[in-house]
Amino acid sequence: MASITLTLSSKTNKDTGKAEVLLRYRNTRSVALRAHSRTFILPEYFKEGKIVIKARIITPKVQEALDAQSQLDLITAHVIDAGNKVPVEDFTQDWLQDTVDRYLFPEKYKVEENTALDFHSKTADYLKYTKLSVKREENYGIIFQIVHRYEMYSGNRLMLDTMTPEDLADIKEFMLTEHTLFTVTGKINHRTFKPVPRYEYTWTHTYHGRAPLGRSENSVIYYMKAIRAYWHWLLDMGYTTNNPFKKYSIASQQYGTPYYLTPEERDIYCKADLGGDEELCLARDIFIFQCYVGCRISDLFSLTPANIVKSGNGLSVQYIPEKTKKDRQRVVKVYLSPTAIEIMNRHKGEDPEHLFPRMRNWKLNTCIREGLADAGIKRIVTVVNPKTRATEQHPICDVASSHMARRTFIGNLYKKVKDPNLVGKLSGHCEGSRAFARYRDIDDEMIREMTDLLD
Repeated sequence: MASITLTLSSKTNKDTGKAEVLLRYRNTRSVALRAHSRTFILPEYFKEGKIVIKARIITPKVQEALDAQSQLDLITAHVIDAGNKVPVEDFTQDWLQDTVDRYLFPEKYKVEENTALDFHSKTADYLKYTKLSVKREENYGIIFQIVHRYEMYSGNRLMLDTMTPEDLADIKEFMLTEHTLFTVTGKINHRTFKPVPRYEYTWTHTYHGRAPLGRSENSVIYYMKAIRAYWHWLLDMGYTTNNPFKKYSIASQQYGTPYYLTPEERDIYCKADLGGDEELCLARDIFIFQCYVGCRISDLFSLTPANIVKSGNGLSVQYIPEKTKKDRQRVVKVYLSPTAIEIMNRHKGEDPEHLFPRMRNWKLNTCIREGLADAGIKRIVTVVNPKTRATEQHPICDVASSHMARRTFIGNLYKKVKDPNLVGKLSGHCEGSRAFARYRDIDDEMIREMTDLLD
């Protein structure tokens, strides 16, 4: 148990006649420390380790002794309380004196507040006060986490007023190469990612999701554009006047010719015998339903029975796209074909709160590829490798995903309607959307039809 004893210094001040009270602190047998109390008193009021005041009349000298006694009581209480929170092995020779001085003169130990803002100072406010969809807000949070890992790994703390174009280039390089900081073992879908020794501390001391598999150039361009959007907000809000993007250009994302299923391929896949495999059948039904509705997969999994509306024209699905919900509350309405209704009814009640049972994205995409292959849909398509940007040829079943269903809806509808704004109204794209071009292809048949109109 900790204790403090008081002694009086043998040295007295020639002008005041006072001597300093000294402290001795003990805490178990292993801790015995001494310190100055910075408290002075006339020797006549100190006897046998205590301040003794018997005067009935409060003279100035008596008041000074009472003030000294009060200060010593406060110091003693503070030291005892502080010492009880320190493990015995953590006491140092100067702990007692440092504790007393910090208590008596806190202004000397106050750390000057640093008003400079770093990169992450306003990220929470940005996500809170800007109009971002839930998915985009989640993506921006992931991007900010990557920047934080870059800072820890490189030791380069990014400050708003001093960030440079070189810092942006380093961030981009880190995004492209972070996957090389892991060793990978195991087979696909059962792989284990372990950070290399030099990256282990950063990975284990930061918040993150799964280990990166290797980011494409297009993905990193999107990430850098997100950082630029955040920086423009910082400038608009007056948090900094420094703009490293003035001398840093971001390349454009590149996409190949969009590929999707023809109506004939879609119907073959819809009717294919998948051997009774429940997962393959569910993935196929989700994909085909999406081909007839055209929504994003995140919106499809959010659909509930309440989104199905009956009218004189038939059943329709009505929803507000999550991606643009904060920008514009525009309802997308698509009437359901007989095939879509049949698929929807087939899974009615499997998930009372949603139209379809949920599947993890990677599992859904894997099952779609396997199902297309089993259905014999192996048409060769030309794609752009997202990492090397080189053109490659692959069977369409090997590069399919749930998003291809959305392209199938848009691409086939556009070939018949040829009005991007009208098709965009059904797909949830805003009028004049630049992204819409990634979903449709002006093929040779359409070119011929349009040139025939000249005659």
